Amino acid sequence: MAKSPTLGQPDIPGASVARLATYLHVLRSISESGDLVVSSNQLAAAAGVNPAILRKDLSHVGSSGVRGVGYDVSRLIARIALTLGVEHNHNVVLAGAGHLGRALVSRAGFDRRGIKIVALVDADPELVGTKVAGNESEMVVGDLAEIAQICVEHGVKIAVLATADADAQVTCDAFVAAGVQQILNFTAVTPQVPEHVFVRPVDLALELQVMAFNAARRHSAENGSGAESEVAQPNELQRGRAQGPRTQSNKRSVGV
Repeated sequence: MAKSPTLGQPDIPGASVARLATYLHVLRSISESGDLVVSSNQLAAAAGVNPAILRKDLSHVGSSGVRGVGYDVSRLIARIALTLGVEHNHNVVLAGAGHLGRALVSRAGFDRRGIKIVALVDADPELVGTKVAGNESEMVVGDLAEIAQICVEHGVKIAVLATADADAQVTCDAFVAAGVQQILNFTAVTPQVPEHVFVRPVDLALELQVMAFNAARRHSAENGSGAESEVAQPNELQRGRAQGPRTQSNKRSVGV
C-alpha cells in the first residue's frame, strides 16, 4: 500500500490523502454558504467521488457521521485539517519566477488551505530583484543562493520547483540542503533526492492523457461497445509507475 507523506498519519493511502484535501476544500465552501450539516451523498457528489469511497476515506480521520443526519461540517473540517496538518499555515518557498511561478504566486486561495508562499527565488540574474504581483502584496524575486537563509528564517519544510529544467536539479539540491523534505515538482526533470525526501510530480501531459483516455472510454460506452465506464485517475497511473523495478541506491528518483 502506498504511504502518505502526511506527518502523524503514515498509513493513509496517498490517493485518500489527495481526496481528503478535495473534501476539505468542498466543506469550506459549504461552510461559507451557511450549511451546518452535509450528507455523505451530497459531499461525495460535490467532490466527484463514490459515496462508499468517501466514507472509507473519512474513516481515516475518525469520522463516521450520523445516520439519517449526515456530517457536522465544522467538526469534519477540523478533523480533516488536523489529519492533513493544515490547521496552521505551512510556509512555502517557490523556485522559478517565470510565467508559471508568477501565476502561482498571484493565485488566491492558498491561505484557506493552510499554505503561505513566503518567498519566490530564481537562478536568472535578470529576474532577481524584480517585483511580482502576489495575492496580497508584491514579492521581490530572491536569488537561488538565498534558499538556505529563507528556509531557516521561515521554518520552511515544503518547496515548489517551477524552474527551467536546466536549473531543476541544482535547485532541488539547495532545498534538500536547507532541510526541505517535501517538494512539488512542476518541471520535466526527475530530480535525484535522498530517500527521506518526498517529491510529488505535477505532469500536465499525464493529466491530458488521462482525460483523453476517459473521453475515449465514455465515447465507446455511449456507442454501445460494451466498454466499462470507469475512469482512470492520474495519481493511480503515477502510483503504477512508481511500483516498477528500482535499483538499489542511497538516492531516490521520483518523477513523471
